[in-house]
Amino acid sequence: AVTTGVTVRRATSSAMSDADATSRERALRRDLADMKLRADADDAAPERGGGDDGSGGGSGSALTPNATFLANAGMVPRPNSPLVDRAPIVVVKVGTSSLLKGGIGGHLHLSNFGMLAETCADLQRQGMKVVVVTSGAVGVGCQVLNKKKPSDLAGKQALAAVGMVRLMRMYDDFFQSVGQPIAQVLISLDNIMDRQQYMNAQSTFRSLLAQDIIPIVNENDTVAVQDTKFGDNDTLSAHVAALVDADYLFLLTDVDGLYTANPNTNPDAVRIPVVENIDELEVSTADAASSGSGLGTGGMATKLTAARLASASGCNTVIMHARDLPEMPDIITSSKSVGTLFLAMPRPLRGRKRWILLLPTTGDIVVNANAAKALENNKSLFSTGVIATRGDFAAEDGVRIMTVDHDTGEERDLGRAITNYSSEEMESFAGKTSEEFYEIVGYSGAESICHRNNICCWVPFGQEPSSCNLVGLGDRR
Repeated sequence: AVTTGVTVRRATSSAMSDADATSRERALRRDLADMKLRADADDAAPERGGGDDGSGGGSGSALTPNATFLANAGMVPRPNSPLVDRAPIVVVKVGTSSLLKGGIGGHLHLSNFGMLAETCADLQRQGMKVVVVTSGAVGVGCQVLNKKKPSDLAGKQALAAVGMVRLMRMYDDFFQSVGQPIAQVLISLDNIMDRQQYMNAQSTFRSLLAQDIIPIVNENDTVAVQDTKFGDNDTLSAHVAALVDADYLFLLTDVDGLYTANPNTNPDAVRIPVVENIDELEVSTADAASSGSGLGTGGMATKLTAARLASASGCNTVIMHARDLPEMPDIITSSKSVGTLFLAMPRPLRGRKRWILLLPTTGDIVVNANAAKALENNKSLFSTGVIATRGDFAAEDGVRIMTVDHDTGEERDLGRAITNYSSEEMESFAGKTSEEFYEIVGYSGAESICHRNNICCWVPFGQEPSSCNLVGLGDRR
């Protein structure tokens, strides 16, 4: 089974013997050495690539600062951790329903603000780094002006401008009361789409986290237009988690996690504690939106999308109720089962490939089963593997890669890619052999439809995560 999640090694008493400590240190060094061997093997593989375009990356076998932190906390570093030489990074997304009470005529949820500030400050004191992604600007604006949520974009942007002032004032007051400095960061989808802006934003986050400052992130609603909006802050939080190489993404809401059915209407609904592969889920989110305040934009469907993005980036995702905020440290350090945990991929995407996965798409390329298998093993896509195209896209646009299951006939979302040819060009040579492809193209173009360095699958290298090594999952509530 693929090793993932957090493996816990805890002392049975407060005072460990020297032999126990030595044994644990040896185990930690052995795990790190194994990680080094795997990373070296990945870097040497010709089909994987390395550095900014691959998903590999080595690390030393000596005890690193992060390894020391994890050893003190009784943990072994996760093999799929984005980096093993720095403190764990935690992204916390707070929904509108967790920040507001009573809808338009209501008020801010002060107790949740207090719990959030105390929990984040506690994580920082334990040596972790925290990023908060906040919703609620439009909702707070509605409460301040006592107006209904408008349907037009300009009206929402105006209320967001009003609400963000009040929202940040509350964040500043509560976090300063626990001695934790914060910073405001506004991001638009344009910043993510542009590679240079993406890297600049990454540098800003690293600088803030290095100074033990907690960034409070929201979408830059007042300047974003409809075509360049994240749409909801669940998706934004997944982008931020990928941007900062987070180990955990917590999606706080007003439900206890993902259920087999809507618990508000079905008394037989059961919480799902762990999800290894989102594609294998057999749940419906059609009526699973949270009860909420009526002022939010997300629901369970957007949270599943966010979990999928974060998982492919090597980040474990937890959907949980906001009232369980104090449980967050135990979830990270002891694998306590609260809410629903979506496991990170064991060989997550890195660098530019991770950025490609986050790009918006303008069309689809449908591939056959052989091509799908090759793509999941980090191969390029050629014309012979293309069944059809959908949408109107140009060369160098982002596209979805879809494949069809022969048994069920259902389509499966394989991942994302940057295409070398437009949809109009591809209509003429879809399914053609290499010889026919060159004759049809009529010029010396790229050999592949999408190069492997520009293809990102949701399940990188076809390796799915496994929960078999997670300790503490028996502690279910």
